[in-house]
Amino acid sequence: MTSAVDRLPDLLERLVPSRTARAFSFAILAGIFFQALNAVARHLTQELPPLEVSWGRWITGWLFIAPFLLRGGFAPVRTSQMPRHLLRGVFHTAGYGLWYWAIVGIPLAQAAALGFTGPIFVTLGAALFLGERVRWQRWLAVLLGFAGVLLIVQPWTAALNSYALLMLACVPLTASSNLVAKVISAHEKPEVIVFWQSTLAVVFFAPLGLWDFRMPSLEQFGWLAVAGITGTMGYFLMTWAFRIADISSVQTVGFLGIVWATLFDLAVFGQTADLWTFIGAGVIVAATSYIAHRESVATRTGAGRAGAV
Repeated sequence: MTSAVDRLPDLLERLVPSRTARAFSFAILAGIFFQALNAVARHLTQELPPLEVSWGRWITGWLFIAPFLLRGGFAPVRTSQMPRHLLRGVFHTAGYGLWYWAIVGIPLAQAAALGFTGPIFVTLGAALFLGERVRWQRWLAVLLGFAGVLLIVQPWTAALNSYALLMLACVPLTASSNLVAKVISAHEKPEVIVFWQSTLAVVFFAPLGLWDFRMPSLEQFGWLAVAGITGTMGYFLMTWAFRIADISSVQTVGFLGIVWATLFDLAVFGQTADLWTFIGAGVIVAATSYIAHRESVATRTGAGRAGAV
């Protein structure tokens, strides 16, 4: 599998010479795999505890890749970035623990829409914790993004969904995990990153999964295997995308997630989110796209000034 994993980016490089187009292709495929994972996970969480489903998904994902990555010994997955892997593991476990709780009670399209708020939380964190100067235009985009969230969650109605609030709480944690992954991807291959992500997730989720453990049926074991494989392939593809494009660019392609989520909602569960979810998603997409644009402008301006010096 390692050689196949190594060859796939090279094959796509010959087919799609443009780095941007290649990164977008990886991100689009990753989005489809992730929404397939979410559909399977939501199905399983109707019968099994959510944290057990998350743990089981990581176990089966690890069993999918470990025999191939470790067949030549430990050397292929040796890492020089363990502190960052551990930090990412903490963010990832907390974020996706909440994620699996949330998808029990909301449509996948609504979960995807709320997941679009990642860049908004990154902007807030940069201003509050890193002392980054944020101009009024980006603050306006942040406020617009939260207006989109309010349209989706609708806290002024009696139908306020606590699962939507759980999804919203997980977003800054998963955004932090993605930022750490982007840093690691500059130093290590995708298979090393995914191996350690899977290994640490198995370890970190173990006490959570055992807390309310129920023995899965044979059919449920099969679905857990599907979840593990689709999730692992999604992370391979997303890591490849991060290696060759800016995270802000990759995230814009992630907005297609609501399309895949809506299709899975209809095909698997026979439902879809309400109109307000799609209106709110449009507002959030506009806000986060503007934030990504301002980040790109700031990066180019900074690079130009550095070159002038």
